[in-house]
Amino acid sequence: MSSRDIRDLCYFTVNEAACLIQKKELSPVELTQAHLQRIDELDGKIKSFVALLSETAMAEARSCEADILKGDYRGPLHGIPVAHKDQFDAQGLPSRARLDADQLQDVIEDATVVRKLKEAGSVFLGKLEMGGWAVGKDASSQRLQARNPWDLTRSPGGSSSGSGAALAAGLCMGSLGEDSGGSIRSPASLCGIVGLKPTYGLLSRRGLATLSWSLDHSGPMARTVEDTALVLQATAGHDPRDPTSINVQLPDYSSAIREDISGVRIGVPRDYIDVLKGDMDGESVAAMNRALLELESLGARVEEVRIPSLELSLITFLVMWYSETFSPRKKTLQSNPEIFGDAARRVCYQGSLIPTTDYLLAQQARTRLRRECAEVFRSVDVLILPTVPSVAPLAEAVPQDASHKRPPDVSYFLSPFNLTGTPAISLPCGFNSNNLPLGMQILGKALDEITVLRVAYTYQQHAGWYKRRPTI
Repeated sequence: MSSRDIRDLCYFTVNEAACLIQKKELSPVELTQAHLQRIDELDGKIKSFVALLSETAMAEARSCEADILKGDYRGPLHGIPVAHKDQFDAQGLPSRARLDADQLQDVIEDATVVRKLKEAGSVFLGKLEMGGWAVGKDASSQRLQARNPWDLTRSPGGSSSGSGAALAAGLCMGSLGEDSGGSIRSPASLCGIVGLKPTYGLLSRRGLATLSWSLDHSGPMARTVEDTALVLQATAGHDPRDPTSINVQLPDYSSAIREDISGVRIGVPRDYIDVLKGDMDGESVAAMNRALLELESLGARVEEVRIPSLELSLITFLVMWYSETFSPRKKTLQSNPEIFGDAARRVCYQGSLIPTTDYLLAQQARTRLRRECAEVFRSVDVLILPTVPSVAPLAEAVPQDASHKRPPDVSYFLSPFNLTGTPAISLPCGFNSNNLPLGMQILGKALDEITVLRVAYTYQQHAGWYKRRPTI
């Protein structure tokens, strides 16, 4: 290990570390050792990893170093330590997220997005905690609930809980999460990091344990917008083995985000936000309003917009989520209910009570929401909303499963945009009086990740919230 401080090494951005690695001023071995040491020191408190591959990671780091010294540099993720939500398959590891299969079965190949990151040269540290079976704490799987590095008595959000916690604590530099109703954006907001739910189908879902086939999105998580763009660049693209994958030409996300935002039109659905005014944390709304003023000072134009079908979006989402979670597991639930944890079993049973007619009505409501959003996007470039209604809750206050949420529902601002399948990013927009992160969402048109990332990056660079670190 060099004279560099381990904490500083672990809080390099991907971009900073990549520049040093390319110039041979930082070794992937040194960087990986630092992360493994920090994991050893801290993860007993944070509980973010469910599978840590220390020996494999060091072997990969040494291989990266040898290649780079020979002049075979693959790009900005070469030698960068990453870890992924347990919902993604990783070769040789038990598939703990697949509760409709043998939990001890080893996976024979990586998920497509995991493989792509390995091909980009990243160092795979291991698999990260997720909220039970992506629906809450699951007693039967005996998972340890991950904790929020900003306050260890609090939840990091879910269900990509380990990803949010590990990134905030400096235990990895990039991660993959999954978002069916906010599972990337919620932990991003509560942990003070960045999480992107891309356009539906932009990232392959092959090798992702499916929760809800029409709502699930694979997506990147990191500590900065530009790092998130780098992970997106490496993982996006058509996968012929995924029937939901779309085949489009990919732009250069990293270069485009640095363009200015003069003239960008921002829409704010105030009427929808105000519905929660009595139940919502006032500091969250105030932070978003300050961010809007700052974006105006940077050249953007802000106006109020109205999307009537947002009022029905939460119930529409829940009908679809319950139904699609239950439907493919009906036979397994009847024959082997014991392999499901309490939370997963309860969600499936609720799905069994939803008639087909309600599911069809939800599909109609979804179509109206998509049509109304498309109409609004004819007059604005992005939308901005809070990410979640409040800061990270105390861990013991989190319901035992996500089907028993209490108002204000954590999915209120999140789930509408799983229904539309359009890109949405959460990034820090401040801290409350107790030094807990506050987040806001920037949402865009289908396949317009560049504009979403550009507005997010411009605000990030101006506000600088990403520079704060938890004291753990």
